[in-house]
Amino acid sequence: MESKLNQGKFTKDEVIGIVFSKLMPGRSWVFADIGSGTGRVAEFFSRYVHKVYAVEVDGELVSRLEEKFRGTNVEVIYSDGYDFLKEHEVDGVFFGGTRDIERMIDVCRANRIAVNCARMDVALRVAEKLKEKGMFEEIVLASISKSYELAGGMAFKSYNPVFVVVGHALRS
Repeated sequence: MESKLNQGKFTKDEVIGIVFSKLMPGRSWVFADIGSGTGRVAEFFSRYVHKVYAVEVDGELVSRLEEKFRGTNVEVIYSDGYDFLKEHEVDGVFFGGTRDIERMIDVCRANRIAVNCARMDVALRVAEKLKEKGMFEEIVLASISKSYELAGGMAFKSYNPVFVVVGHALRS
């Protein structure tokens, strides 16, 4: 099985910006990046919150994340998201992957949630689960294209669109 590092699957900077603007974290927040992968989301949020948990199940990635975040406010946790969320309460959470997402949302006690979904059917299931919890806010469809040089001019390369499902607790 190929590691996520070699698959080119990571949250694009522009999508991180959307997630950040929707979650609006506070300085005192404890934030969890579930399915942290390369740590891009954890790294970005670490500048704006008190503490970040980078939660990952891929042992190779965990080792790289531990090295990357040594001496920072990011704590790397080798765990699946469900087990982590059963034991930890955080202010905000980002789910970079959707395997077992409904189970994770069931046990998640965060005030604000953002979930990246590659498929519309999954985004709709996540929205329904957040509605059950009284947290659903919106789905944002992010379609990112970046410029590159082509034959002396400029063209754009499109990335797969991503659905960002946002939930917000009324109590926060």
